[in-house]
Amino acid sequence: MSIQDDDSQLEAEHQNLPPEVQALLRQGRKAQRDLEASTARQAQMERQVAIERAGIPDHPARELVFQSYDGPLDAESLKAHAEKFGIVATQSQSSGPSDQEMQAQRQILNAGGGAPAGSNDIDAAVAMRNAKSPEEVLDIVRSVAGQPGFRNREGLIGVLPEY
Repeated sequence: MSIQDDDSQLEAEHQNLPPEVQALLRQGRKAQRDLEASTARQAQMERQVAIERAGIPDHPARELVFQSYDGPLDAESLKAHAEKFGIVATQSQSSGPSDQEMQAQRQILNAGGGAPAGSNDIDAAVAMRNAKSPEEVLDIVRSVAGQPGFRNREGLIGVLPEY
């Protein structure tokens, strides 16, 4: 029985009732359907607000994934549900490049001669330019290259002069 049929037709037992009572039954059924639709809309809105507060990014599949979700509306549960479908990256995915990727990138930069300074490296050229004496320059070279000489990518180039 469709919604329109439900408004106009009553069960056989209710068709013997006076027309005023039948009209009230129809109004009651319509009010019940309206209440159910309103409750469903309110639940949908609460779910959308909880999803936004949980920080789930706007994703093309987000609406579809959460359309039939009936679990708890706390942030952890929502994020776990989104992770199952790949909407939110897991912690391991968002941690950045792996050590192998970093090493490969550094090798590529070294091959091109444009390797950036590492975390413990200093900019030797700037430090040497700002040095005030030959001893400061030698200290900078020792700190960059180690003892007793200095090296490039291919190996040992020279030995520091002794003063």
